[in-house]
Amino acid sequence: MSFGPSSLSRRGALTAGGLAVVGLAAAACTKESGTIGEGDGDASSEAPQSAAKVQITPADGATDATAATEISWTVEAGEFKEFKLTDASGAEVEGAMHPDGTTWVPSSPLEWEGTYTATVTADDAEGLTATATSTFTTIASPGNRVSIENYLPNPDAVVGMGAILAFRFSDYEIPEDLRASVERRLFVTSEPAQEGSWHWITGRALEYRPKEFWQPDTSITVRLALGGLDIGDGRYGEFDAETSFTTDPESRYLEADDNTKQMRAFRDGSIVQTIPISLGANEIDGNDARSFSGTMTIMSREEESTFVSDLYDYETDVKWAMRLTFSGQFIHGAPWAADRLGKSNGSHGCINVSDEMGEWIYNFVRWGDPVIVKNTGLDVPQGDGFTGWSLDWETFKAGSYLQES
Repeated sequence: MSFGPSSLSRRGALTAGGLAVVGLAAAACTKESGTIGEGDGDASSEAPQSAAKVQITPADGATDATAATEISWTVEAGEFKEFKLTDASGAEVEGAMHPDGTTWVPSSPLEWEGTYTATVTADDAEGLTATATSTFTTIASPGNRVSIENYLPNPDAVVGMGAILAFRFSDYEIPEDLRASVERRLFVTSEPAQEGSWHWITGRALEYRPKEFWQPDTSITVRLALGGLDIGDGRYGEFDAETSFTTDPESRYLEADDNTKQMRAFRDGSIVQTIPISLGANEIDGNDARSFSGTMTIMSREEESTFVSDLYDYETDVKWAMRLTFSGQFIHGAPWAADRLGKSNGSHGCINVSDEMGEWIYNFVRWGDPVIVKNTGLDVPQGDGFTGWSLDWETFKAGSYLQES
């Protein structure tokens, strides 16, 4: 994809050090050199050189680029005009400027052991054009590549307003000094645009959320551009992950209160159902079995499921199970708890409802709808499910390595 003045800032992209000046070729511009005298024959006109100087990274001849390589350049004594990247066959490589304006990022990882040519043109003050090229080669595919556990919504999914974008690196903690470079390769766009941020729960686990719940009918596109990215200790990202989805036209959430033993269902700001519940007991077999307080989201919906607990030594078939945490707290139908609903607690941490109300909730909610649990006295641990809404915005945003100091 070529970028001209209509699609790219006219300033050259900035980069930090290591720049190499590559050859500049003047455009075919000429100026009259004077009157040709009798007997002089044909006089050749001079082609003045452009004063513009362009520096490109990777430098011409570089052989250490990776599949995640970004292109940067600077222009001195001139204005940037156009950029393009081509592969060994001459085909143009698609891409766009990074949102921070410093580099050009390919739309998908480059090929390992591939040869590419970056071309930048610039005009000087006289309008003379200089063209700079840099041909570089990517390294062979490295063996030590790290995959991710991907919790993004499926393509074309319709999700709830509390949808959190989450993933984890598999069995690897990103060194702290590389987390900013990893985070800047995580692209989220929304229409309408909404302020949002990534948050590092640990060196493995990240979540993204907007400042407020997603607006209804929002279109969201995500690209985790990790394929080929250097993530430290000789390791590289295994692949890119991409998805596009939308939020539901309706806003919905559930609110459970341990003080009242009731759960209320809200649609577009109005209460549409009140449901008697029973939450986790204070103690079962010497273990704290309380339900977590906080803002969680619907992580999955299952008409039928079998719960197995090594801690409490049971195996139970349940209906209408909606997961809230990785550790196993659900909303689900519990006909055995009929005498407790709306009156007392007694579960192993789940929110018990009748099968009738479980089916109603199952049909009411979507993946990503918020579930607010109050007054249990035990906060949900960060990362046990999609828990970013349990933090205030400033605290959540402070978990980004790209925030300005």
